[in-house]
Amino acid sequence: MSFRNRPVLDRKHRPRWQDELRTQQLIVAGFALAIALAVGIFGATAWSAHYESHLRPVASVGGVTYDVDDLFARMDVIGSELQGQYLELQSRLGGVRDPLIQQGQQAIQAELDKLVASATDSLVLGRTLERAAAGYGIAVTDEEVTAEISRRQTLAERLRLSLISIRALPEGAEAGAEPTDEDWARAEGEIIAIMDDLRAEGDFAAIATEKSADASAASGGLLGWAEADDPVYDTYFEEAHDADVGDLIGPTKDDNGYHIVRLEDRKPAGPDTGLKDLLAGAGVSDANYRVFVRSELLRTAFGDHFDTNVMTSYQPQRKVAQIFIAAITGIPIPQQRIRHFLAMPLPGEQDQSGATDAQWAEALARAEAFRTEALMPDADWFELATESDDTGSGARGGDLGWYDPASSTFVPAFKEAIRTLSEGELSEPVETDFGYHIIQITGSRTTPEGQADSLVATLRADPDQFAQLAREQSEDASTAAKGGEFGWVIRYQLEKLREDRIFELTTPDEITDPISTTSGVYIYQLLDTSPFRFVPPSQLDEVRQIGFARWLDEIRTRAGIWVDPQFGAATAAG
Repeated sequence: MSFRNRPVLDRKHRPRWQDELRTQQLIVAGFALAIALAVGIFGATAWSAHYESHLRPVASVGGVTYDVDDLFARMDVIGSELQGQYLELQSRLGGVRDPLIQQGQQAIQAELDKLVASATDSLVLGRTLERAAAGYGIAVTDEEVTAEISRRQTLAERLRLSLISIRALPEGAEAGAEPTDEDWARAEGEIIAIMDDLRAEGDFAAIATEKSADASAASGGLLGWAEADDPVYDTYFEEAHDADVGDLIGPTKDDNGYHIVRLEDRKPAGPDTGLKDLLAGAGVSDANYRVFVRSELLRTAFGDHFDTNVMTSYQPQRKVAQIFIAAITGIPIPQQRIRHFLAMPLPGEQDQSGATDAQWAEALARAEAFRTEALMPDADWFELATESDDTGSGARGGDLGWYDPASSTFVPAFKEAIRTLSEGELSEPVETDFGYHIIQITGSRTTPEGQADSLVATLRADPDQFAQLAREQSEDASTAAKGGEFGWVIRYQLEKLREDRIFELTTPDEITDPISTTSGVYIYQLLDTSPFRFVPPSQLDEVRQIGFARWLDEIRTRAGIWVDPQFGAATAAG
């Protein structure tokens, strides 16, 4: 029998149960497929959520990666410490220091608001310093970590104090006056009388408000909480240290007069249970806390190393002069730089309309006299302009800065004078409602960069012009007044780009290329060099404050750091 002739089962004669079975099988298969798909999607979604919440890399340092769990653990530590500090400040409210305490609380809140970035940086910096420590001979021992934890989790003894102060100098005495014997006797009599009133159950707060010369009088004499190393109230702390709560101490003579202290309350030294509870509540383990504290001690140790080994008292230095050209915003347009001298009929008055003819004539004579002096070959505008009645520009050698001559806000007579002047030309006295002006256009430009390029070309052809051009062109008034002299520069004093260009100079009178920064363009001239020169302590202290962060950045750059931008402000380096 051929295939074509084979009998075919007629559908309508198929048993019904077979159709029902097939339908059920299809339904079950469909459900199974749907369930499988759902389970797969759910699993993928769950894994993705788990990854994002726990395993996603946040940062890496030299091949060591930190994930979200690591970040949360560090956030728990830092957040607990910040909250502990906030609550401790809260417990100190009530006294003359309340505004300062509230400022401290606001600063802590600001730190909490950027906790993610701070915790990321803490992880990265801690690992970076740990890797670099041996190279600098820096180490933090387990004993030091234990001691630091104890210090952080211990509160010093605190005394709550009130004060009544009587000054020996009478009210209204001249500045610098010294109290006489009579003044001291009067003050002593007043403080003894006050003490008698207090011992007779007098109201301390009311008496302090009425009679105390201290700023705490406004709060009934309440100073607030003080500790042994208090920078202001340490003397009062020592006086009240052995007293009982409620005791009056004094009268005591001091440098300014006499005072009485009352001990309002005492908190003995002991464990900071608030901080410990916060750490425990956040689930911070002892191990994680020790790692954090070690990283904090490492940063302190690196700071000490920077102070004593990097910022040494004798360093290579460069003495330079500077021209600074401020950056501009917006589309570059042709500008002119202008300086002026102003002689007012009524110096210091906003309205000159009440001046007499004689006062106007005197102002004109002053303006003409200034012009005569300013025309002298060695005229120094920084000296001459100190007599200007426009004291703001007078302190800058009369400089009014750069202006678009087409859209300046000068009064019409002033603007017309500018229109008719050539660069460098000195105007005749120009009368406005303010008085008489002597005006000079000192420069023209389209962009700061173009101005800087022109100046560098001029200076390289004739370096002796630097001082004069600095006076005329630099927009840093303090150095411009000194012919641009900036002084001796040491490492880490300036931003790295400027500092590197300065230290590349080796020959006196050598000029840098224009150095473009976000604030503007700098040009430097080398005046002198020293391979090993003493650094004044004041300069060292100033550089330590700004230089340590730069030094740490250099260490970071060598560490091979990557930070996910979502979690911190740091960028890839290495």
